[in-house]
Parts: sequence; C-alpha cells; structure tokens
Amino acid sequence: MLVLVRMLYAGQVELAPQEAYYWQYTRHLDLSYLDHPPMCAWWMALSVRLLGDSQLALRLPAILSSALLGGVLYSLGKRLYSPAVGVLTAVAANATVLFGLGAVVMTPDVPLVLFWAAALRVLCEVVLPDGQGPGRLGWRWYLLGVFCGGALLSKYTAALLPLQVLGTALVTRRGREALRTPHPYAACLLMFAVFSPVLLWNHAHAWASFAFQTTGRARTVDGFHGYLVGRYLGLQAVAVGPLLYLALLLTAGVLVRQAWRGDDRARLLAFASVPGLALFTLVSPLHWVKMNWVAPAYLGLMVAAAAGAWALREHRAVRGYAALSVGVGAVLMTGMYLMPLCPWIPFRERDNLVSGWHELAEAVQRHREAAGTPAPMVVGWGYKTASELAYYLPDHPETQSDSALGGDGLAYGFWLDRVRPGADALIVADLRQPLRDAAARLDAHCAAVRELPSVTVHRGERPVTTFRLWTCQRWHARPEVAARQTLPASGGAR
Repeated sequence: MLVLVRMLYAGQVELAPQEAYYWQYTRHLDLSYLDHPPMCAWWMALSVRLLGDSQLALRLPAILSSALLGGVLYSLGKRLYSPAVGVLTAVAANATVLFGLGAVVMTPDVPLVLFWAAALRVLCEVVLPDGQGPGRLGWRWYLLGVFCGGALLSKYTAALLPLQVLGTALVTRRGREALRTPHPYAACLLMFAVFSPVLLWNHAHAWASFAFQTTGRARTVDGFHGYLVGRYLGLQAVAVGPLLYLALLLTAGVLVRQAWRGDDRARLLAFASVPGLALFTLVSPLHWVKMNWVAPAYLGLMVAAAAGAWALREHRAVRGYAALSVGVGAVLMTGMYLMPLCPWIPFRERDNLVSGWHELAEAVQRHREAAGTPAPMVVGWGYKTASELAYYLPDHPETQSDSALGGDGLAYGFWLDRVRPGADALIVADLRQPLRDAAARLDAHCAAVRELPSVTVHRGERPVTTFRLWTCQRWHARPEVAARQTLPASGGAR
C-alpha cells in the first residue's frame, strides 16, 4: 500500500532540482560524473528507457529501493535482536523525512543507503557467531564486496563503509579469524572491480571527481562558524524528527559503552554509525553539512534504538517516548509530502524547490517561440534552473549552465562542446541565487544583451521566487575583444 501511495504522489509533484540534474546525467550517460559516481544515473536511465521520461519513471527506482530498504532493515533488526526490533526499525525509518520523503526523491543517496544497509546485513553473517566456520562463509565476503562496491558507485561517502567493515572485523573474534583467510582480500579486489568505472572515468579526466571532492571542498572552508553547527543540528532534527534524533544521539553513547564491554552486536552497529556521525559533527562548524549526508550513519543507530526501546517496553515512559518520537517524525514527513500540494500549509517559500517550474517553463517557452527558428539555446544561471528547464520545456532542449557564462556549471562543463558558438541564447536566473558580476559576465559572452520582463512563479497563490531573463545574441564560450552593440533594455536595466 505504501508503495502505491508513493507512486501516486511521485506523479503529482514537480521534480526537485537535483532530480532534474540527475535526469540530465541519463541524457549524457557515462562511466561517472564530476560530482557523483554513476549509479543514480544508471538506475534512472534504465527506468526511463523502459517507462519514458515521466516523473513517476524517474522516481520509481527510489520508491522500489525504499521498499527493499525496509525489508533489509527488518532483516537486520531480526538477525541482531528479534523480529519485533526489525519491525520497529523499518517503521521508524519510514516515518522520517530523511527516509520517508527520500522514498520519492531520486538522488545518489537512494542506492547508497540500500547498498550500505545490505552490506551491514551480510556483515552480520561474517563476523557474528552462527555455528559455521569462517572458511565456509567465503562467498558472503564476496557478496559484501559487491555491496561495498555498489555503495562506492553510488556516492563517495561510501568510502567510510569498507573502513567500517575492516574495523568491525578487527574487533570481533570471528572477524579476526576471517582475516586469516584469503576471502576478505579477494572481496576487496572485487569491490574495486565494481568501482572501476569511476576510476576509469577519473583517469580519463585528470582525476576531476577526486579533486572536486577533496581540494575543491577544502577551498570552501574559511574558518569556524557557529551558525553552521546550529544549522546542522536543526537539519538533522528535521531529518529524523527531534525526539528520535535525541534518542539516536543517546543510543550512540550506549553503543560505544556496550562495544567497549565486548558486545559484538554493539561493535558492529557502533562501527557502522558512530564514525560517520562523529565525522560530520566535527565538520559541521567548518562546512555546510547537508541533511542527507548523515543518512548511512542512522541505519545502525535506528536498529540499536529500536532494540533498546523493545528491551525497556514494560516502562510506560519508554513506550510513550518511542511512540511520540515516531509520531512527530511522521507528522513532519507528512507535512513535507503535502507542502507542494497544499498552498495553505505554511512554508518558507525560499526553501520550496519543487513548485513553479512548470510555470517558469511556460514563460520561457513563449520567449523561445517569439524568437523564431532556430529556437535560442537556454542557459540557466545555475545547474538547478538549467536542469529544470531542460526537463519541463516541451522539447527537452540541450540546456547549459554557469559553464556557458564562464562560471562553474558542475557536470555541465563537460557537456559544453554540444553547444554551437554563435547561437543566440535565452538566459534565466533565479533570484534565490547570488548573481555576482552579472552584467560583466553577460557582456563577456554575448555580442548583445537585452533584459526581458521578470517571471514570478507561485505555489498556489503564494509567490515562490522571481527569475530574471535576458536575450543573448551570438553567444560564445570565451570572452572576445570586440565592439558590442547593446540593445535597448526591456523590462529593466541590463
């Protein structure tokens, strides 16, 4: 039933900018991409090849993956504790913004979390006692290698996963016995073989992804900022619900104590969760940590929290807190589900990224039709606008982003060779984003520029944001020293 509800919902709500961006990945299929590995693009590409470019088709991998994730979490809780713990874990996860809303938004986190959870489930079999010797479990190490490789093909956060597997093996007796066999090392080679498309792409592109995720991220750090800690804590409290978030933090401390006392189940869950949680918490004063980055760390914590709640279920306060935690999370998730469909629900429109794209595309299309044939190239000032227009314009044109204006267009920079220099362009900028040096950049890349009337988009009757539009005659990729004619302004100053 939940899958059917999510399928119905997925067709009603406009794509988030990230989803439209990853759909652009599917139109430029490759071994990998600048900012992410390819698994999300591959899954979306398979879905759209089979079902078309509908919103439901793009989101179907997320819906199906979420159903599988619920099953894996149930199996994990059952294997470690009891069937009741498995049920509680799956229910709690589905009642959060992070995993419940994430079930209808297709991002790299979808395959990442599924492969991560599957890896933990297999790890249980290779490090916890079950009556079989380590030599008879070799095939499970290879399955674990495939899942770790799949996680690495999904998102670079998965670099933590094999380290956590190694740590778990080192601190458990059965894991140490397995490390004296060839299976873990062969499984590691298998993991790198699965991950090899990313390595091959990076080798062919001067290791661009690794530079982007390391030195590129480091360049954005400019010191300690206390407000980032507050933003991090607030986002995480929304992600899983404030009461459950507090319970998960307390559970992390309990897991560490139990692991120190020799509980192998606690050691497995602690290694699966605490390092990632600690890492992103330490990074939070220095860099904006997005809500979804911490998702894998919550998997083990949710199992442990469910186990603790079930063990103390005779206490009325524990039962009440657990029910209230899940209930508050479910209310937050439901509110996020309904926000795009119900304009009367209060929401800071600046943060509403799933409303108004149809309306913008209709306005942009009118300007494209007025320009005649051939239609001008569409340039979004930022990958979000560029991707949404590529999807919602009727002919799905090959749009461009900041890279066409001398800026950082993320993966669009690798698709710039598809644009013919000298073409006219229609440039669209979302005022939610800073437009630094707009006039200079437009002059540097256009022979002539004219501003068009702005477009304000809405959620129902509520304005969401405003877009500025310009026509650009004879676009070129690099600045040229030439006299430029400035056309008369229309709808505002240039």
